[in-house]
Amino acid sequence: MSQLDLSNVIRVSISGPERTLANLNTSGLGLITDEAPIPADYGAFRAYLNASAVAADWGSSSETARLAVIIFSQKRNILTGKGFLIIIPRDQSAAASAATIIGGGPVNLLALTAADYNLNAVVDSAAADDLLIGPIDTTSLATVLADLNSTAVTAAGLVFTISGELSAAVITLKTVATGVASDITIGVAGTGTDIAPVIDISGSAIGADAGVETVKDAVLRTYLSVPYFGIVLNEKQSDTLLLELANTIESLDKLLFVASNLSADIAGIFTDIKDAGLTHTRCMYYSIAEAAALDFAAGYASRLMSINFDAANTAVTMHLKDITGLAVDTGITQTLHDSAKIAGVDIYPDIGVPKVMISGSNLYSDQIYTRLALKVRLQIAGFNFLAQTTTKIPQTEIGMNGLKAAYRGVMALFVNAAVYAPGTWNSPETFGDPADHIRNIAERGYFIVSALVADQAQTERDARIAPLVSIAAKEAGAIHSSDVVVLVEA
Repeated sequence: MSQLDLSNVIRVSISGPERTLANLNTSGLGLITDEAPIPADYGAFRAYLNASAVAADWGSSSETARLAVIIFSQKRNILTGKGFLIIIPRDQSAAASAATIIGGGPVNLLALTAADYNLNAVVDSAAADDLLIGPIDTTSLATVLADLNSTAVTAAGLVFTISGELSAAVITLKTVATGVASDITIGVAGTGTDIAPVIDISGSAIGADAGVETVKDAVLRTYLSVPYFGIVLNEKQSDTLLLELANTIESLDKLLFVASNLSADIAGIFTDIKDAGLTHTRCMYYSIAEAAALDFAAGYASRLMSINFDAANTAVTMHLKDITGLAVDTGITQTLHDSAKIAGVDIYPDIGVPKVMISGSNLYSDQIYTRLALKVRLQIAGFNFLAQTTTKIPQTEIGMNGLKAAYRGVMALFVNAAVYAPGTWNSPETFGDPADHIRNIAERGYFIVSALVADQAQTERDARIAPLVSIAAKEAGAIHSSDVVVLVEA
């Protein structure tokens, strides 16, 4: 006899959770080396949890293995933060690379309204020249790009590219690679309207000959596909290459740790980095030898990146910390100490015992590290909240409360880790209700508020963009020194 399906009465559907992103491991340290690994099938990178595995792949007498030893020797190191060491060999037979300047952006291309734009550039060390661009058609990214790559620009051996959208675009300017190193320097146009500041293109860059790729090119090749957050190197960079690398790192959610044994670098390239506001590059001075200076940077990076943001009271300052395996720098005088303090350069002097001393002139390393970590954690938390629903998050205050709760969870973790803490809000700038802002900072260490859905522009509602969420946080700071006054009476 026939039997009817139960679905005529009861209908059941089973679904699993939507896919979400794992938190980025902010204790992943990348070591970019120009040495060649022993295994022929090494690949683009390998991850390591101990120094002996590095020695097996690179040889126990290699610079790479030596740096791995000091990285894993720190009392608290990247493993404490649940991290790992990623070693990336630079391509030994890379093609020639173009000189590349990435705009600071994003910029609003719709503001390109002048009719006589010019770009002043020095290309391949030739004489400076004003390159005619003329008017820009802002109908689309394609029309802007076509006009930027004018006859004069392309004839000079340059090419513009654009990413983003018309109202928020990042402009990149490159030389056309020819098989040998090329260079480009942006000047100030003497005729017409100077387009460089309008599209936020400035500075200089050099490319590379065919052969071993530059560190900058290794970073650009791997930063999206290889899970590292900090970067150390096995060789000192020239001033030009280091400044170009520092500019590149500043545009990424990465930290670069570099060191020098040359005292001239304190007032030279390291001061240039500080003056340019390149806070993602952390500079160290160690006078004894170049190899030891590189060890200082590697040990310092591992110690700083030991923070486990999911655990309590794990935040760290590098001031007065030991670098295990590194001898005290006996070459540090009071004059060098004072110069390093002004330049924001960290040192390892003898103050009775060897200790790292930092000044904060280029902000403190822990400030930059924790701010970048907070940024990526908030991005992932917001994405996962939107992605985990099997239906949708309504564009209502209820939906916004859920989104803010996701961000609030991240802020609470960072308070628990002692990155942020309750305190007094001293800035004259507040948002939302000022009393709520000040009270939340005093009670929680952070404040989160969003604009009302009802006040959104219709264009934003049509684009399904959430109202702006604003977050304020009070850093816990750290005590680095103390003054004591003693009053004694007989």
